[in-house]
Amino acid sequence: KDVVAERPEDFIVHDPDLVPMLQSYRDAGVKVFLLTNSYWEYTAVAMNYLFHGEKVPKEVFASNLWLDLFDLVIVGSCKPAFLVDPYLNLFRVNPQDGGLRNTDGVFEIESFGPNGAE
Repeated sequence: KDVVAERPEDFIVHDPDLVPMLQSYRDAGVKVFLLTNSYWEYTAVAMNYLFHGEKVPKEVFASNLWLDLFDLVIVGSCKPAFLVDPYLNLFRVNPQDGGLRNTDGVFEIESFGPNGAE
C-alpha cells in the first residue's frame, strides 16, 4: 500500500463520473456511506486520488474534500465481523493526522442523528 500511496495513478483507475454520481445521490437526499477494511491512511490516498483525478499537494490532500461526498465513512471495518460482532470497537479518526479516538458506541456518530442508526 505504500507504493500505491507514492504512485496512485499506477494502481487506481480514475473514473471521472464517480464524484458527480456520488454528488447526485447526496443532492437527491440519499444517504451515502463508505465502508472499507482499509485503514485511514490508505483510504485517504485512494479517495483523494479518485476525487481529484491526480496526486495532490499535501495541503489539498489534508483538506480531504472527498469526505463531503459521504454521510458516514467507516475505515478499518474488519468486514465481515463488523456486521455480526457486537463487541468490535469503533474509533473516531481525526482526518488531519489519522489519530484515533475511542467511541462509546453508535450514538456518538453524528451522521446517524440523535436516534442512532434507526
